[in-house]
Amino acid sequence: LEPLGWIHTQPNVLMQNTKQVLPAPDVLMHTGIIDNNKKNWSGQSEIIITSSFTQGSCSLTAFKVTDAGLDWGRKNQTVTGGVANAQGYTSNCYEKVQMLLSDRFQGFFLVAEGGLGWNYNFQGVKHNSAMDYTLKLDSPEPFYAECHRPQHFLSFVQMEEGEDADDADLEDFLQ
Repeated sequence: LEPLGWIHTQPNVLMQNTKQVLPAPDVLMHTGIIDNNKKNWSGQSEIIITSSFTQGSCSLTAFKVTDAGLDWGRKNQTVTGGVANAQGYTSNCYEKVQMLLSDRFQGFFLVAEGGLGWNYNFQGVKHNSAMDYTLKLDSPEPFYAECHRPQHFLSFVQMEEGEDADDADLEDFLQ
């Protein structure tokens, strides 16, 4: 197996001065993946695909982290206060690359075992690059699946089991 890169889902396209940008945390994550997997990741051929869920569509963009970006990522992996305090991140840290979408190529998904899920968009800061998990060949869960947003489903259950659950069906709350 040859790693080709990774996909970052985000709620919208990130723009700066009318130009699409790659978020600095993505460069830090990419650098960390490369440094922790030197046998399989060279840093020269892997890309980051951003999948932005715009209203009524999905926008895909491919980026390659440049050598300057990898150097910046290595220097800023352990900056106190996180990426917000990192200095020197510019558009020289990445470049857009061509992406070909075709039905001629077939691939597969490696997904986390145990219902861990892949979408941390609803779980805030729970993602950690040091997470311990195993992978299996399978189809990923849908974007809005319960495993990606357990807190939402717990809220639904609590609403149904709450004291006022019977009141929700009343047409006139003043009775």
